[in-house]
Amino acid sequence: MADRDDAVAGLRQDIVLIPVSAWVLGFCSGLLTASRLSARQFLAENAHRLPTTVQGWYFYQKTKNYRVIYSGVLGGLKTGTRLALWTGAFVGLEEAFEVGLRRYVVPARDDGSAPFKTRWASGAVAGLGLAGTAGQIYRLSRHGGARRLFLGLSLGAIAGGSHDLRDWMRGKLPEKEDA
Repeated sequence: MADRDDAVAGLRQDIVLIPVSAWVLGFCSGLLTASRLSARQFLAENAHRLPTTVQGWYFYQKTKNYRVIYSGVLGGLKTGTRLALWTGAFVGLEEAFEVGLRRYVVPARDDGSAPFKTRWASGAVAGLGLAGTAGQIYRLSRHGGARRLFLGLSLGAIAGGSHDLRDWMRGKLPEKEDA
């Protein structure tokens, strides 16, 4: 059990929290958009034969609601899973590059700390790699390639830089005394 705790202690705590949060956000977004689309599609498909009786309207609304719920949940699962996979890939790549930088490029001081922050660089490389991968997977045009790569590089550097800033601010705060 101690070996497992030592292995897990080296990883960031948010490596699981970020993809899970992205899944929840993607699920909510996909649920809303797919539900709206399904409701409009149902109306468009049945506009030529709207019900004329009270019982007909009851079954029309009941069927519509079931289709909207089903399509909404399905769309939420698809969008949430897609967003969670992309953010999980970014966080995983960022962590892998950070470990590689710490192990092979930036030598540690005698006390085990790094001489300077490198999370911004690993975030930039991870963002650049994911932007290129997304361009290949989704077959995006070459005209927007430079812009896409620039956005991946800059937003990855901002995401990693925010981690560096957080760590720097934590180092500046006074330590809590145990009472």
